[in-house]
Amino acid sequence: MASKKTALSDQKTRCGWVGNKPHFIPYHDEEWGEPVHDDHRHFEMLILEGAQAGLSWSTILLRREGYRKAFAGFDPVKVAKFDARKETSLLKNTGIIRNRLKIKSAITNAKAFLAIQKEFGSFDTYIWKFVGGRPKINKWKDISQVPATTLESDALSKDLKKRGFSFVGSTVIYAHMQAAGLVNDHTTDCFRHPSNKNSQTSPRKTKNKKPAVPLYSDESKSSASPTTIKRKPPMIRLKRIYESPSKGDGIRILVDRLWPRGVAKESASLDLWLRDLAPSSTLRKWFNHDSGRWQKFLDAYSTELDQQKEEVTRLKNMASRKTLTFLYSAKDQEYNNAKALKIYLGKFLKE
Repeated sequence: MASKKTALSDQKTRCGWVGNKPHFIPYHDEEWGEPVHDDHRHFEMLILEGAQAGLSWSTILLRREGYRKAFAGFDPVKVAKFDARKETSLLKNTGIIRNRLKIKSAITNAKAFLAIQKEFGSFDTYIWKFVGGRPKINKWKDISQVPATTLESDALSKDLKKRGFSFVGSTVIYAHMQAAGLVNDHTTDCFRHPSNKNSQTSPRKTKNKKPAVPLYSDESKSSASPTTIKRKPPMIRLKRIYESPSKGDGIRILVDRLWPRGVAKESASLDLWLRDLAPSSTLRKWFNHDSGRWQKFLDAYSTELDQQKEEVTRLKNMASRKTLTFLYSAKDQEYNNAKALKIYLGKFLKE
């Protein structure tokens, strides 16, 4: 995306990706970054963003109405019933991208979408838990700073794939999070950024239901708006993976390199497994939970973490705004890699 800002005849400064494409303007001004809590809208964006894979967003946005007609008004119940005859007719439909794999994916994803609705009550409840139930408001000065993926999109992408979705890579899913307002990536000089007074100008009115209750936050009993709520400071908690999950865990992250013995993946309630941030096998075996080697272990582990700046930065960003629980399997609750990782991050965070 170009980083040049767009200021049209209305004198409003917009994000650089709008460029001079007139069909981008209403989408940017009224939809992009606006929190979505309607399942039909979520399903629509999943279809469109999946279709975009390998193509430009402009190509898909120009065909939006074609997709709406082809995919039954983005009704997942109807799309899930599409059969082979319907697939064949869609391959002849010039109003959409005629890609067999993407068409099949939309139908398969509709079935998986319905399964999530059945399990969680709505797809909206499910997806918003990945950002703690509230929009993440970023403060990028330039569009070039906006990431293509985040830890949250990685986790959501992985979970969707596990549930049978396709064309839901982390990049595609982060685009969905941006479009559906789970994250607000309008640049700070854009009139739509919440920090600007004009950011509330003519947002599209929708019949969205109330925001989902935060599933990763200690604020779940509060009814205050995201702009007025007094948030509790984020925390990093430590917990053996053999202990039962609890609501206060926030985002549950396994920080061991090896999968814990005797733990079924289905019952672990993991959001992330950051095995690459665990100590190297050589360092782990040398340390062997020897309290006399603790300080040297911390120093050596810090050196290893310093070499993974990108992953560490993403984890720091998450830890700065959410409650995290680092899960580990060691019996030693005083000297272990989870505690070492917390100490390392503590250099950058104020709890």
